Amino acid sequence: MSAVDISVDVGQRIGARLGDFGRFRGDAEDVMDDALLSFREDLQAVWPVDTGTSLQGWDTFVDGLVLVLRNAVEYASFVHVAGDDTPIVEYLDAQAQTYARQAATELRGLLARARREAGAQAPLFGARGVQRPSLASVIGSAIFRATAQAFDRRGARTRLRERFPDQPIGRATSRRRDRVR
Repeated sequence: MSAVDISVDVGQRIGARLGDFGRFRGDAEDVMDDALLSFREDLQAVWPVDTGTSLQGWDTFVDGLVLVLRNAVEYASFVHVAGDDTPIVEYLDAQAQTYARQAATELRGLLARARREAGAQAPLFGARGVQRPSLASVIGSAIFRATAQAFDRRGARTRLRERFPDQPIGRATSRRRDRVR
């Protein structure tokens, strides 16, 4: 499968859940939203526009303290800038890790403040406690897997032939165009 999933669990890195932030929960959500916004800006800046399907295929959102960054289009992991064979996903993965580190630093400060204010009421076990995945996470993961499997079952040419039945699609068309020039 060539789908892309570079989701990052910032909560696991700092050993906390969103509920651990107490009255600073809104601030923690803002930190995660800022990290997501920075990723989206990078994505828009570097992803080639001529691959509109794969650009529209990006599903980016925050689920608690997890940055969910994925693309179910089958060729998304191979997209690169013309003249450079390095997939853009490698750059985006590195950027996502950078934004996650920055968010973790800010969240550690908020978590320390929340624990100082809450005293003994703050959970001491953080991520080691039993946690159920959120409903949004379960549904989102199922939809992502189903979409990725659908792209794998029917290749790009098959989908293009179904969408544009009267147009020739494939290698023969490319060769014919090269001869005409």
